[in-house]
Amino acid sequence: MIIVFIGPPFAGKDTQAVMLSKKLSLSLFSMGGLIREAREKGDKVIEDAYRNYSLKGLHLPIGIKFGLLRKKIENLNDGFILNNFPATNEDLQVFNEYLKEHNLSVYKAFYLNISKNIMQKRLDASTRKRSDDDLKIILARREIQDKDRIPVINYFRNLGILEEVDGEREIDEVNKDILSRLRKIT
Repeated sequence: MIIVFIGPPFAGKDTQAVMLSKKLSLSLFSMGGLIREAREKGDKVIEDAYRNYSLKGLHLPIGIKFGLLRKKIENLNDGFILNNFPATNEDLQVFNEYLKEHNLSVYKAFYLNISKNIMQKRLDASTRKRSDDDLKIILARREIQDKDRIPVINYFRNLGILEEVDGEREIDEVNKDILSRLRKIT
């Protein structure tokens, strides 16, 4: 089973993906987490890409992103959860090629949505310390990535596997909603 979480910054994707990963005993891969992990290991290519793209609110090139992800998912047989991937039409095309080669498909895509106002409130209240959690960068990411996300959302919607979730609610309420939407089809 492959499940995808997509949405703007501070929508709760990380939180909900972690909760679902534990509940379903599935591996979880966060694109941001994979990038941070590679940077911590001193990967110069990733560090340069982070500076040239992420700190400007842009997506890393697909060749860099999918290279990180592919290493993690290559030998998984039980499925996995992806957080913030695919995030662009290009991501979607490369990911779909991979899925087709391996006779796999996405089971469900959860689109957690929040308003810009709630996003800013959550940023202000956040205790996480990341260099890309600057208001200017977050707002740029939101504007750019909202547009980039449209073909991904439409693709999953057209497949009938997109679940649009109000991410502005309390964590447990969102989690119950996600679980109920999975139960309907399992």
